[in-house]
Amino acid sequence: MTTTFEKAKERQDYLFSEMSSLLEALSSPVRLKIIHFLTQSPHSVEQLANKIGQTVANTSMHLKKMQRENILKTETLGQKRIYSLAQDDMKLLWEQIQNFAIAHNPSNILNSEDIYEQNLDWTLDSNDTIKQIKARKITLLDVRPDDEIEGIDSNYKKFVLHIPFEQLKKRKDDLPKSRPIGVICRGRLCVMSNESTFLLRKLGFDAYRINMSWFQLSQELAEV
Repeated sequence: MTTTFEKAKERQDYLFSEMSSLLEALSSPVRLKIIHFLTQSPHSVEQLANKIGQTVANTSMHLKKMQRENILKTETLGQKRIYSLAQDDMKLLWEQIQNFAIAHNPSNILNSEDIYEQNLDWTLDSNDTIKQIKARKITLLDVRPDDEIEGIDSNYKKFVLHIPFEQLKKRKDDLPKSRPIGVICRGRLCVMSNESTFLLRKLGFDAYRINMSWFQLSQELAEV
């Protein structure tokens, strides 16, 4: 007769196997890139393929693998299948994965000095940054493309100016020069925030890259 202890061990083995399968579905640079973009907003396979630099067929293969593990969900919009995260907790997990990667190896950062030969980073911690944003002492600039800001938190919208990276030169007159500009993007692995900050400095703005994602900022701005 199987004892209760043996039943518990069997269940434990099953759960370890399930968690291993889940983590294996994330263990690919391409799939992590997909998560990176889906934490912004839902995307079609064509949109994702374009952003991650893969073919539609290869992107679709990775999406199906994650969907089998219930990491993603889909809905049909016209002729397109739109992919999104199955649980919002994945956004928190993605932030924690990046936190762990940096704690594990501090060189796991997108260092602006290595590329631009100058430090582009905003130096205040998150608490002081939030205070400055709420006091309107810094302009918070979100440079993500239009298709990634639909449906974002209304409280976040109150504090942010949105100008897509591709429009920065054309719309530079929309930006104030009387206070610093904090550039925000998809997160710590987003290349557009560094590039936008570098461009704005060349245009004469006091600009800095804020080393947080819009998701982190929106949560902290919502706190009283």
